[in-house]
Amino acid sequence: MQSGVTCQSTAFGYRPDIDGLRAVAVLAVILYHVGITWMPGGFVGVDVFFVISGYVITRGLMREAAGRGIGLAEFYARRIRRILPALVATLALTSLAAYWILLPPQLADYAGSVVASALSVANLYFWRASGYFDAAAHYRPLLHTWSLSVEEQFYLVLPVSLLLALRLRLRPLWLPFGLVALLSFGLSLYAGRSAPTANFYLLPTRAWELLVGTLLAMAPHGGASPLPPFLRQAAGLAGLAGILAPSLFYSEATPFPGAGALPPCLGAALLIRLGATQGPRNAATRLLAAPPLVAIGLISYSAYLVHWPLIVLGRIALMRDFTTSETVAVIGATLVLATLSYRFVEQPFRHPPAAAQARRLRPVFASGLIATLAMAGLGWAGVTSGGLPGRFPDFRLRPVPGTETWNHRTCFLFADQTWQAWDPEGCMRTAGKDGLVVQGRVLLWGDSFAAHYVPGLIRHADRLPGRLVQYTAAGCQPTLGIASHVVPHCRAFNDNALALIRRLGIRDVVLSARWGAQRDGHVPERLRETVAQVAALGARVHVIGQSPEFPLDPAFLAYHQRHDPPGTAGRWRPVETPHLNEALRAALPATVTFIDPVAALCAGGTCPYAEGDTFLYADSGHFSLAGAVHAVERFLAAGLFAPPRAAAAIP
Repeated sequence: MQSGVTCQSTAFGYRPDIDGLRAVAVLAVILYHVGITWMPGGFVGVDVFFVISGYVITRGLMREAAGRGIGLAEFYARRIRRILPALVATLALTSLAAYWILLPPQLADYAGSVVASALSVANLYFWRASGYFDAAAHYRPLLHTWSLSVEEQFYLVLPVSLLLALRLRLRPLWLPFGLVALLSFGLSLYAGRSAPTANFYLLPTRAWELLVGTLLAMAPHGGASPLPPFLRQAAGLAGLAGILAPSLFYSEATPFPGAGALPPCLGAALLIRLGATQGPRNAATRLLAAPPLVAIGLISYSAYLVHWPLIVLGRIALMRDFTTSETVAVIGATLVLATLSYRFVEQPFRHPPAAAQARRLRPVFASGLIATLAMAGLGWAGVTSGGLPGRFPDFRLRPVPGTETWNHRTCFLFADQTWQAWDPEGCMRTAGKDGLVVQGRVLLWGDSFAAHYVPGLIRHADRLPGRLVQYTAAGCQPTLGIASHVVPHCRAFNDNALALIRRLGIRDVVLSARWGAQRDGHVPERLRETVAQVAALGARVHVIGQSPEFPLDPAFLAYHQRHDPPGTAGRWRPVETPHLNEALRAALPATVTFIDPVAALCAGGTCPYAEGDTFLYADSGHFSLAGAVHAVERFLAAGLFAPPRAAAAIP
């Protein structure tokens, strides 16, 4: 992704180790995005790119300042030549593929992201469009351009700020930039609790990562004695560990960025600094300078640009996840396309003839403006037309009832709400059996994949062992001790559930969630501990496992199956969650009822998403009203509230 200068010259000459560091970063991101299970934290590669970008850009500006001075026009002309050609080529080819693959609602959403990406505000677009029920990230081919927009916004601010600091003769020069970095880091820590989505996408909370590179570039490189060989080797290994350990051990449940971004950012800074020191190279620097890594680093910008559209459009076209061979093919195609883009797009535009580079800045700005407006106009046409519906004249969207029964912001809380917003009286969702008020209570505790059972539980209220109490929060898995950067109040929400069980005299607790949502391998252990604490309060525990999810919304699946015979229409192979329900069941004691929704609802490797013209799902994973009624009926038949040892784990 990093769009700074490649093959840069510094005071110490060309730095192949920086290109190798780019390769490590982009490979981590690609492996994470294709779903490699042992790389659950590969998203930290973006943070490594931010540090590299801040360093390389600032070193170039400092070099200019030491010579004839910083030329803002020349700087922005270089940025246009460096960033725009490959970006426009990627947008054009992706838009062409999207025109043929995406149905109107998908194309309309995509077209909006084209406008935002062309205007360098993609981070703002995805921040504003990242509500809990918006299109899934897997359906957005340009989601990755948010980080490019963060960098481009930084490029608008940095050279002007540096020029101003030099003219004001501020000394030491690094001090104001260091203060801004500290403010940005503090803001990121605060926003991680109060505004996690903004914290992820916006420049003010990400600027400190780029400024780590800026401060590194401003640090003096001469005069200090080189580190002893042993310390140099240890420092290099520590720098690599700062990047690789988060890549291997972080997950989407890790609070991020904030303090979680410190190890990869500081690790990248340490490796860059070590590579600039005089004397024998340490093992980490030699590794990063290895030709294979350098080769990938040279094409890293194009590789970052093309990999995500390939993954997203490939999944949508296949309407399923990739097989192992297809995953390898996507990675290979990414590297091939990136090489072609580097050779035939990046290089020719980055290295124009010397005379043109020196004197002809106006055509660069004019062509950049034309290309930007052309891509933005293309996106605007897609948005205003509603995704060019004439391409698929027989496609229709219709509302699917279900989520309106969840009692949003009262019984189903959002990320900006704490547990105090929950209403005990309003969340008693069923009356007493046979009109009786005094009886047991059933607590439904979980995220939206618990809330989607509410319509079915209400419909079958006469078969419940008590009044239904709904206690659900968006994205909050019902396991004690879980951290979530998306729902910062989740830990407190879950802790309060224990007090709720005691206070309300809950006799039965139903735990349900999107258990596989965060690539977190510790879910079974946390679930076992949570169940033990709930059982210690005297409540019976019932766990509903991961329910079937589909690669696309039911309307899209139905459209693609519109010509299929009745025996196969309305059924599709779900997204695989290998052995997840088996692992959940194995973690639970025999006193706990466990229901496997896949076993209860599916057969022959496919699951129903519709019955005739009735959709059983409101989107790709949440049950509709009809689907919830059907699912709960099957779960009750499987023994959901039967005595634990008589209950079946599967029907």
